[in-house]
Amino acid sequence: MELKFIYPRWGSADMKWETFLKKVKNAGYHGVEIDLPLNPHAKKEILSILADYELEFVGQHWETKELDFKTHLDTFKKHLYNLAEAQPLLINSHTGLDFFSIDKNTLLLQAAADIENETGVPIAHETHRSRFSFASHVCYSYLKEFPDLKLTSDFSHWCCVAESLLENQTEAVTKAIEHTYHIHARVGSSQSPQLLDPRDQRYGIELSTFKKWWKAMIDNAELQGRTFITITPEYGPYPYANYLPNTNELMGDQWEINQFIKEEIISNQSKGK
Repeated sequence: MELKFIYPRWGSADMKWETFLKKVKNAGYHGVEIDLPLNPHAKKEILSILADYELEFVGQHWETKELDFKTHLDTFKKHLYNLAEAQPLLINSHTGLDFFSIDKNTLLLQAAADIENETGVPIAHETHRSRFSFASHVCYSYLKEFPDLKLTSDFSHWCCVAESLLENQTEAVTKAIEHTYHIHARVGSSQSPQLLDPRDQRYGIELSTFKKWWKAMIDNAELQGRTFITITPEYGPYPYANYLPNTNELMGDQWEINQFIKEEIISNQSKGK
């Protein structure tokens, strides 16, 4: 099974598209993870540049935070349709809100499922703080109700919420791995959704734990008969990364750390063969 590595636009938005995509292409990535503007001309221009560089893309939906539910639902559907129209590999969606009722979040999940069935574009829902899936035990209840639910698994958020490496939540973690369609590969801890630098030896337990999870996600996808799985190394910029006090110097280079994560996944998967 092929591992398709995807690089996030997040953290590089100030870089010209041509410069960004050339850098990603030269580093051996299969594509990028991006949102698309609602403006048709601007959207077409971005897709044209992607085609020039022969890069695939994962659609990123993260914007919907309206509190009025009808407005929220309408906006949510509009953004999903806008991404699906461009035929990405999949859409990664920040779905719902943590304080919405189960009924409201369920309506959003059903709307996404309807759009997936209508357009043929897979929609995976990211395990993310502030969304319906903000904690492992909460997401677990939705997975039991939606057997076909696809996840973008980023357990760093769950570790932060639970103040643990989820050692006492193995059933929920196992269930989430079984539903993983897309991987966001960032190493978190019991106190943060992102380590200062996963190359630091003091974070050996955290790195080892996440590598085991990522391998289990990849192996599960292969058992399902999938021909590829998409993986976005997602060490983020400020405020996920921190500055040295009273300076403009970041504690960790986003690009370098994402290359480290990518190579760790490749190496770890090779060892398991």
